[in-house]
Amino acid sequence: FGSRFHQDRETSAGRPWARWAPPLSSRMRAFQTLVRAPAVRLGAQSFSRRCFAADGQVRPLEGILVLSMEQAMAAPFCTSRLADAGARVIKIERDDGKGDFARGYDNFCARKNGKEGVIEDSAHSMWLNRGKESLCVNIKKEEDKNLLYSIIEKADVFVQNMAPGATTRSGFGAADLRKKFPKLVTVDLSGYGNPQDAGSYWDMKAYDMLVQAESGISVLAGMPGKPVRCGVSAADIAMGMYAHAAVLEGLMHVRNTGEGCHIDASLFGCLADWLTVSLFHYEADGQGPAIGHGLRHPAIQPYRDYKTRGDPVLISVQNEREFKQFCEDVLERPELLQDERFSSNVKRCENSAELDKIIEASFMKLDRKDLIAKLKKERIAFGQVNGMRGLSEHPALVRVPVKVPSGDIHQSIAAPARFNGKPRIMGDVPALGAHTDAIKAEFGGRKQPEAAPTEGLSGTARAAQQ
Repeated sequence: FGSRFHQDRETSAGRPWARWAPPLSSRMRAFQTLVRAPAVRLGAQSFSRRCFAADGQVRPLEGILVLSMEQAMAAPFCTSRLADAGARVIKIERDDGKGDFARGYDNFCARKNGKEGVIEDSAHSMWLNRGKESLCVNIKKEEDKNLLYSIIEKADVFVQNMAPGATTRSGFGAADLRKKFPKLVTVDLSGYGNPQDAGSYWDMKAYDMLVQAESGISVLAGMPGKPVRCGVSAADIAMGMYAHAAVLEGLMHVRNTGEGCHIDASLFGCLADWLTVSLFHYEADGQGPAIGHGLRHPAIQPYRDYKTRGDPVLISVQNEREFKQFCEDVLERPELLQDERFSSNVKRCENSAELDKIIEASFMKLDRKDLIAKLKKERIAFGQVNGMRGLSEHPALVRVPVKVPSGDIHQSIAAPARFNGKPRIMGDVPALGAHTDAIKAEFGGRKQPEAAPTEGLSGTARAAQQ
């Protein structure tokens, strides 16, 4: 991915995607002629053939090799989405009979027929390991380290989220790998960031709820004096999503320059980014967003749940046009539009208690079904307050089959992004070490490589050297 992706613009007829690749230098053209390699390569086959699978699925990362030294959630989330897109993802696991400890987080996918459940058939593992290959190694053994170097030599991406400094001590630090494999995209995921950014926090062990507390999001989500954990592992998921996007950018960088790059991200940094507006709110007035109001938006009104003759209904009015329609056609109170207290969103937030009384009094006059019909008719956004039963039965929920190591097939939630209107087909979840023998046979082992000589070479020539 890089020099293999370049195509001379003069010979790109019939391949419109080749227009986006920069022209090859004469040195690179001569190099490719020497080794008799096709001008456009991605993995073992041409990009144009491998972008689509035989089943018509779009797999734009087909031919990309990702090696991931991962555990828990953040890195596995990132790499599982790369696998969904067609990348070959080799997951490194401890050779201790247990592997990634997230395999044992739950047994929700264990057999329900009275037989002993398979502990690694966890919902966490199904969600985070689908479509990968499992390789069990002991990186303290020289032969296993050499095996990993053999894989990295052919890999496009190396991801890790081990304890701070662990990969460096083991000989797989990003700085060393980047010297030895200049086209490699290396990705370090940590709790608080690199030593330059995180200061004394850089080497702290970090897990999701700890970082939720450190970032301030647990206070915003809770009641006064009672911070709470968000209902999901928000920091882990956020970093998995940011890292996934960053890897794609890194691969584009390789394609455009022929050189790899290093990416690092932190759990703390991801949640801090989410809290940008809340932070500026605090720095503006010394208080920040109000907390403890449940289903109520701190900066947009009316946007909250209201009592009805039945279960509550959550509404969202986002702009002045919608507020006008809401007052005239739902509340049937057009005079509110002339009330200075409600003349803008900022004013409505300042006088939300008075506005809430007016809305709730109106809603309580209607049966819930009649209110929902009215909201639908006037195109006012609303939602029902569901639990997990509501999600399980929701008409918008799309599910796809995923096979777990026991052989059972579970209906997992489909990837939210579709290509050409079809949900993505998800790969099987690997049993612990299921691919170890095959990977060892394929890659063998090699001694730890020396840094590639780069002095005096252009970026293109350095890429060609790989």
